[in-house]
Amino acid sequence: MISVEKNIIPTELFFKKEYNLKKLLNDKGNPQNNFKVINVVGTNGKGSTANYLYNNLNSKYKSVGLFFSPAFLFHNERIQVNNNYIDDKTLLELINNNTKLFLKYELTFFEIWTYIAIEYFNKMKVEIAVIEAGIGGVKDSTNLFENQLAVCLTSLGFDHVEVLGNSIESIIENKIKIVKNNNKIYTTSINKQYENIFKSFVNNKIIYCEPTNDLTYQKYNQGIAKKLLEDLNIKSFNFQKTLLGRRTILNKEPSFIIDGCHNLDGAIALVNSIDNIKDYTILFTSSKGRENNEMIEFLKNKCKEFYVTTFDHIKAWNFDLVQNKNKVFNWKQFLNDNIKKNILVCGSLYFIPLVYEWYGEQNDKFLFDY
Repeated sequence: MISVEKNIIPTELFFKKEYNLKKLLNDKGNPQNNFKVINVVGTNGKGSTANYLYNNLNSKYKSVGLFFSPAFLFHNERIQVNNNYIDDKTLLELINNNTKLFLKYELTFFEIWTYIAIEYFNKMKVEIAVIEAGIGGVKDSTNLFENQLAVCLTSLGFDHVEVLGNSIESIIENKIKIVKNNNKIYTTSINKQYENIFKSFVNNKIIYCEPTNDLTYQKYNQGIAKKLLEDLNIKSFNFQKTLLGRRTILNKEPSFIIDGCHNLDGAIALVNSIDNIKDYTILFTSSKGRENNEMIEFLKNKCKEFYVTTFDHIKAWNFDLVQNKNKVFNWKQFLNDNIKKNILVCGSLYFIPLVYEWYGEQNDKFLFDY
């Protein structure tokens, strides 16, 4: 498979601000509507909810697709059919064969991946696909799927406010308005507090889903998936398989946990799911533009020791602007030196895969069959 560290998308398109995928799809006869979709939107838990649905829909449908982001270790992860990643050859062919189209329509990075997924799902004759939004819903390229079966709305909070707005009303509007026609909206019961706001934007039936008995924050994501699967007459399901980087336990004694909680709500849910968090050393990092991070203030008061670090990535924050006395400039050495402690590494989803790979190298193996 192709490592996420390898650049396979034309870089000149990365920072385009115009969105032209709709025009391209119209010109191609709207191939995104050849299969049913379940749209998944929300602030936290989108990937996990999408993954739970995807892993259980095959008991009813012969061909099931999944499109989600960001990729953890390999580009291929973003696009899957029937528990198989898109293969290297097909992925590269779809990119190379359509590069002229990407340039002609000046597609953004996420639009390119959405288009590749559509092409591949049609090639594989997918019946239904679970489609996770990138940012928001209405302003997202995943809003272009018209053959919608249902919408899943996960937890809500403040993230990507530069795009979605800095009020909970504007964030909800951007997410919930992805619903089409009379389709149902499945959301966690904790979102019932926003019911009046929901009703101000849509008239669709909203189903509030109770959490499962899982002991972690995944109980809310599982609850949404469980209710929708039941309504599709799928009565038996397995929620054992979870996404890497979502409260992933690499070692039990001493504990070593990695989690891509990249906003305050995610951090709160993570901390609440770890019983003895006061015994942990936390290493945290974030993305560019989040140097004055409210997560720092929250996390540093919850653990035994708290440190911030940085990493080699275009999305990494400007470490010079981070206000915290415990700065780690070499995170690998730091983890080596503290490996006998209970450790929680959290923050940017671009950093967590680096830690996962580093840990695997120390143990001469990948920790999971991924």
